[in-house]
Amino acid sequence: MATTNKLNFFRFFFISILGVLLHFTYEWSNDNPAVGLFSAVNESTWEHLKLIFFPMLLLTMIEFLWAHIKDKPLPEHYLPARTVGILSGMAFIVVGFYTLNGVLGRNYEFLNIALYFAGVMYALRAENRLESKQMCINDYVAMTILAILAVAFFAFTNYPPELGIFSDPTAD
Repeated sequence: MATTNKLNFFRFFFISILGVLLHFTYEWSNDNPAVGLFSAVNESTWEHLKLIFFPMLLLTMIEFLWAHIKDKPLPEHYLPARTVGILSGMAFIVVGFYTLNGVLGRNYEFLNIALYFAGVMYALRAENRLESKQMCINDYVAMTILAILAVAFFAFTNYPPELGIFSDPTAD
């Protein structure tokens, strides 16, 4: 249990720090389109989902490679649990954001930041709970879902649909 708590602390720290940095990297890169594929390019809800998706995806790949290099077994349902965790964290952020805006009638930046960190915690909790459970998806379905999401982030960064989740509230 102590090892799991240490690992979760590290995972939370890694995802959170990288996600916060990705909020600024597009601007720091002078609007480099390649950086924009992985970073928030505007203040839309969709672009902010990159801040949880890509750090969690990167950490999943690092953990997968590390386990294979060290020849250590991963939990039986590792990739499906990680995929559901990523989706859960993203859903938590979207639902929380629109619920808070609806209830409060406006957007508070400090609540958005707190919601991001809560979404990361929610995602990690979901992953931990699902690693040892039989999943309705297998590794191939999980990889397909993650690939589709990555492609969607890349495509919708450059060609966002005219839906509210893609709208930049700071745009004139």
